[in-house]
Amino acid sequence: MSGPRLTLCAALAAGCFLLATTAEARFGRNGSRSSGSSSSQGGSRPPEKHEATPVRQQPDDRPSEDRPGRRPPNPRSNLVPRAVWVSGVSAPAPASALFRRHRWREPEHEEPSHPLMVRLGVDAFAVREGHALGLGVGLEGRRWGVSSRVTGLRLRADDGSEETDSIDLMEANLTYAAYASERGRIRLEGGVAAARAPDVTFIGPSVAASFERCIVGALDLEGRVQWVPLPHLQLDAQLGLGLHLGVLTLRGGWRGLLLDDRGLLDGVRHRDRMGGPFVGIGLNF
Repeated sequence: MSGPRLTLCAALAAGCFLLATTAEARFGRNGSRSSGSSSSQGGSRPPEKHEATPVRQQPDDRPSEDRPGRRPPNPRSNLVPRAVWVSGVSAPAPASALFRRHRWREPEHEEPSHPLMVRLGVDAFAVREGHALGLGVGLEGRRWGVSSRVTGLRLRADDGSEETDSIDLMEANLTYAAYASERGRIRLEGGVAAARAPDVTFIGPSVAASFERCIVGALDLEGRVQWVPLPHLQLDAQLGLGLHLGVLTLRGGWRGLLLDDRGLLDGVRHRDRMGGPFVGIGLNF
């Protein structure tokens, strides 16, 4: 091969190599990492800008297909090979693609821990026949918990005298949160309840359900229903709002209470129905 022809072939091979290298640097590049790549390859010097040379254009003015004895170059020969996925099997991907997949892969969801929460609350309950004061204590985790509640009723005697009747309601329950999220909670409760009246004390099973639901911001809608089926009948329901101010919670709403001794004391059925507004304050920590 003559000297000029050998020189021309070497120049063409060097040009193809430079074109392929430029295509490899641009292919699949993330614009957000362009500054980092330039700094790692060439220090702080910005990349040079130049006009791209067409792939099919040769150094002289004539297209390559018009030259005698030369075949036009395949435009696909300058493309960088990449992974092709077929039926779940792929060719090995470039190292840069593997790095990008690993870097932008979203972390697996991990359920946050839920430490035990202690609740203390005091409620004042106003009724037409008198007033009541309640105290509640609870310990609750993600699903399971325990709670206890004491309500002291001070009612005017129904015999026309000026005396005051005292009725104390007590309960201790095991709680289970059937639904728990950042926006609300639904609990099922079961345990033991006691009602101590002036002349008798009843002890029986207790079942209850309660819920909390965030309405907007720190304001919650709260409700609870309790049922004691025997030996006496007791229905206790309340519905209200709770405003959470850090560890402090302010509550207010309406509470209704039904007590029925089923005539177990003297054969005469005594039933008390009462209802009225309540306000309360609680601590959560």
